[in-house]
Amino acid sequence: MRAFAATVLRYRLAVILAWAVLLAAAGFFAGRLSGVLQGGTDQIPGSESQRVTREINRAFGAGAAYPFLVVVHSDSIRCNEPVFGAAVQRMTDSLAALPEVRSAHSSWDSYAPELLGSDGHTALVIVSPHASSFFKAELLTPVLRRAARGGAPPGFSALVTGTMAMLHDLDADSSRDLLAAETVGVPVTLLILVLVFGAPLAAALPILLALAAVSLSFAGLYFVGHVVPASVFAENAVSMIGLGVGIDYALFIISRCRQELDHGHELGEAVIRAVVGAGEAVLFSGATVAVGFLALFLLRAPFLDAIALGGTFVVAAAVAAALTLLPALLSLLGGAVHWPLRGARAAAASHASEGLWGRWAMLVMRRPRVFLVACLAVLAVLVLPVSRLRNWSIGASTLPAETESRRGYELLARNFPKGWMGPVVLLLETPPGHTVWEEAARQAALDVAMRLYDDDRVAGVQGFPQIASAVHGPGSDIRSSAQLPEGLRALADRVVSPDGRLAQILMIGGFEPQSLEAKRQLAELRRAGFPEARAAGLRVGFGGVTASVADFDHQLMSNLPRVAGVVLALTFVVLLVLFRSLAIPLKATLLNLLSVLAAYGFLVLVFQDGHGAGLLRLDPPGGLNSFIVLMLFTILFGLSMDYEVFLLSRVREEYLASGDTRQAVAAGLERTAGTITSAALIMISIFLSFGFTRMIATREFGLGLAFAVALDATLIRVVLVPALMVLAGPWNWWLPGRPFPEERR
Repeated sequence: MRAFAATVLRYRLAVILAWAVLLAAAGFFAGRLSGVLQGGTDQIPGSESQRVTREINRAFGAGAAYPFLVVVHSDSIRCNEPVFGAAVQRMTDSLAALPEVRSAHSSWDSYAPELLGSDGHTALVIVSPHASSFFKAELLTPVLRRAARGGAPPGFSALVTGTMAMLHDLDADSSRDLLAAETVGVPVTLLILVLVFGAPLAAALPILLALAAVSLSFAGLYFVGHVVPASVFAENAVSMIGLGVGIDYALFIISRCRQELDHGHELGEAVIRAVVGAGEAVLFSGATVAVGFLALFLLRAPFLDAIALGGTFVVAAAVAAALTLLPALLSLLGGAVHWPLRGARAAAASHASEGLWGRWAMLVMRRPRVFLVACLAVLAVLVLPVSRLRNWSIGASTLPAETESRRGYELLARNFPKGWMGPVVLLLETPPGHTVWEEAARQAALDVAMRLYDDDRVAGVQGFPQIASAVHGPGSDIRSSAQLPEGLRALADRVVSPDGRLAQILMIGGFEPQSLEAKRQLAELRRAGFPEARAAGLRVGFGGVTASVADFDHQLMSNLPRVAGVVLALTFVVLLVLFRSLAIPLKATLLNLLSVLAAYGFLVLVFQDGHGAGLLRLDPPGGLNSFIVLMLFTILFGLSMDYEVFLLSRVREEYLASGDTRQAVAAGLERTAGTITSAALIMISIFLSFGFTRMIATREFGLGLAFAVALDATLIRVVLVPALMVLAGPWNWWLPGRPFPEERR
């Protein structure tokens, strides 16, 4: 590492020039990232809901599985007045004329009274787009809104909602939250850095390096977006983590450089010693964060691939910038970095116990069992609520109040069953050589519909049973939609495939599609199945919004233990290589796991149970989002390891010099605790800026990260680590195959 650092300083101008060229090119592509960003999520490959969606799009046309809802309302005109019908028809024609739209229908052109609201002033228009995926359907939302508003005469409102519109608004609001959080977080971070360093230029360098890492990663995401779906969540994760680790790594190097200057070393030597002393910690910390991101590939969810790559990019860029660009800048700027300070600061304490943090470490190590029990009791209180964790999914009702999809949903919920936002689709499929027009299949469809109607939670059943009921009777011989009465043909074309082998039953539930109640109802239906359909040779598949969300949650939560196991194992191996001992990697891995679990418990207490929600001006959603749970683990585990590696690297350095564990721990904490505290304050300020945005999911993410970092930098690092290390004594440094270390006092 010393030879590497010396080479960087020898060619510092070339290093700075290379970075300038690289960042200029990166900025060009990063500025075009928004052009390749797609929606937030997509279906899980191989899931039942994905199969049903694929079959619907194949049989009924691309986009048939991604409907939009237009909620039309007039305060003064009733639905039974001709002018209302004319207005709706005008909007329907305006939408249907778009090349991006397959069809648009309402109660006036499809004889569907269920599309009229209970207040007599509201109606629904159902729009099927031309779209081959969730992503492409979401992108059509602004086009549909312009057409709906353009077709609405004076006195009428037209709000485009539904799941596709909700996902579009979710992405847009997430982007706005990102910008708002950075607007608050970056200035606060700069202020903290100025207070820490007492020098404006030294404070600006960490932010400069973090922004450089983010810019490089955005450019990488631009290219990734041409291969795999890159979502706004990937952009948010890269920005948030890039700012955090970029500033942390730069802070570690600069702080160590200033300590070396305090000991009387010349600037060049101080920079080299800083890279040698803190560079290894930065390198291995980056490796642990990257491990967490790369583990996302285990989930087989395509939209996570871009997040995994983006997170890895930003960590690699932050490490590279800290080990090359930062030393070159420090060497080139010289004493200007420390302006307005003059010369070295007061010499560091010669003995660890003389400093505040050293004295604190000695206090903990005098009564390690007392501190250990007290800390574990606090952690137990925080970890126990994890056993009650419930899943919560984002829906239109949880978006900001001014969002169009939420306003449309609220108007819909006052006049229609909430399940219209995304009906559960039961897809009936016959064996080869048979069709749903056969009498046995029609009777089975009616039996399925009757079973659904018997459930009080079901508000309506639409689709094929309506046709089967109309033509039901002895001797009825219907073999295709062409034999149906004229009023049923349009409906048949929407719910029965041209070859007659597929038919759709739409179950309109009484709950919002993403709600816990809707997912429970779907789980019951899947467990029970439909024996009457099986008896007729029909296969029943479940699709629609609720099924897609349930399959998504199951994929993430069921695979979380596997992801966690891989992250724990690889992190242990990385730390084993760094510290060349068994006890330290094992302790660090377990403490980090406790830190993550405690963050989950905190979120359960606030977002599920509602404790303290009023202080945060939060309407608790009643659970945690599965995506947030997964991302918190993969990100937090690596971020928490930053402080662990930085602290223990210094402790190991001190131990190699003194051979005394107590002295090494006290000296290591004295030399690093101030930097860790400063880094934690910066991380917390960044994450808290996300914790007070408008989106509940973003708030869960930000507050969870902020709480975990605060806990990690206080209870874990300055209490549990000293207590456990003094109890372990020489076992801290033991590795099989090597002589057992002896303490020197």
